[in-house]
Amino acid sequence: MNILANKRLYVVGIISLGLGILFDYLFYDKFFGISYLIYTVSLLVGLFALLTVFKVPYNKKAVVWFLPGVLFFALMVGVRANFFIHFWNMVLTIAFLLLSAHQLSGRNIRKNLFLDYLKTAVVLPLSMLGRSFNALGRMLSVGKGERSGKNAQIIKGILITVPIVLFFLFLLSSADLVFKELINNLFSFNFNISEDVLAQIWWAAVFTLVWLGAYTYILEKSSVSETSSAAPVARNFKFGNIEAGILFTTLNVLFLTFVAIQIRYLFAGHNAITQFGFTYAEYAHKGFGELVAVALLSFGLVFLAERYVERSDSKPSLLFKTLTGVLMALVLVIMVSAFMRLAIYEQAYGFTLARILVQAFIVWLAAVFLWLGYKIIKGLEDRPFVFGLFLSVISFFVFINLFNPDAFVARKNISQSLETGELDTKYLSSLSADAIPELMPLLEMPGVKDKYGNELSKEVAIALKGYYDSAVNEPWQSYSVSRNRAVGLISNKLNLISTLTK
Repeated sequence: MNILANKRLYVVGIISLGLGILFDYLFYDKFFGISYLIYTVSLLVGLFALLTVFKVPYNKKAVVWFLPGVLFFALMVGVRANFFIHFWNMVLTIAFLLLSAHQLSGRNIRKNLFLDYLKTAVVLPLSMLGRSFNALGRMLSVGKGERSGKNAQIIKGILITVPIVLFFLFLLSSADLVFKELINNLFSFNFNISEDVLAQIWWAAVFTLVWLGAYTYILEKSSVSETSSAAPVARNFKFGNIEAGILFTTLNVLFLTFVAIQIRYLFAGHNAITQFGFTYAEYAHKGFGELVAVALLSFGLVFLAERYVERSDSKPSLLFKTLTGVLMALVLVIMVSAFMRLAIYEQAYGFTLARILVQAFIVWLAAVFLWLGYKIIKGLEDRPFVFGLFLSVISFFVFINLFNPDAFVARKNISQSLETGELDTKYLSSLSADAIPELMPLLEMPGVKDKYGNELSKEVAIALKGYYDSAVNEPWQSYSVSRNRAVGLISNKLNLISTLTK
């Protein structure tokens, strides 16, 4: 039975059109803020209303697994102001929505492999897009039988062609004034419609199609039936224990030599390095990226080797476990070395968002290595390992949101400047509204200079005034907790800021 036969498809179309129009109202020519949460909730309300009204059975476990993740990351778009965090919060919200669509049809995320996540990210959106054009054809076709099929194909062809041609026509006209003039002369209609209105119509149409396809896919695929237990992953390519022994023994000798040097010089402190003519910070900074690359490549190498190595009783041999265990222990020491190098460099040259995020990434990677080691020792299948890896990625981004890295960077640099007498106001001014509460006390430091020799309080006042002027008149759709708090703090100091910037 087709769950979307007859008039039901038109209901889905109307809700999708409403979401397309709502997209324009909330987002067009505006910063992302609380509007992102509102839109996400509207999307979910529409979905569950359709599932309930049409009495479509679905996997309720998917709601428990994914709804909290969707709402958390959508909410944090309206809390944090940092662009990097904004971007990943939006990406993860979309990722959770796609996974929800997959799981509502009865699939079990615990049985996913890496390829399943890739399919969800790439194949599923394309499948939904195909459903949208199919649904439009079904809604607009007239008649029955063969004629109806041909009409549907013709309509779908037109619906696919027109927006694509118009879009390219707009781009080409914008790129070449002569071509634009010829097009204007050829189509000499004057509707007095501005480019902004045309853009809004375009985006409303695009997202109407997006949600029509998504809703149609979910409603037609949903089922309460749980997929059967996944069969063990086939391991067709064998990697012999002799080859593994040669490879990992050699790598262990190499890594052990490197770790011995770290213990002799980097971990030994400043005096052990300066005898070679390097400053401690220069030595620590050199090769940091390479060490992170070594850790990543080692992880991939051990994971793939464990995936295809010869096994007895479905588990790797004791030799393989021992050699890879030693290798991972050495790699963990190398990651400690990379972390320390960056920490030493921060003490010398200050904290930045990139450095903090990389340090957090190293800690996450170390945890993943320990999880991989547990997998090898216990002989776990790939599926529970991949599921644990998925949870670790989500935990990483939850931590980054709650940690508030911009505020931490500002706080640490200001604290460090009290000892060094140097503060990079240009970098601090480039941080998001998340950092502004940490900058406010700097207005009360007359006579203090920054690292460039400029009056510290004046430079901070200029930066705060620029931010206030750009943010104070933002529409409500762009509201975020950080930006609102920053505007409030700055407005309380406007008199002082005006005095400093004269």
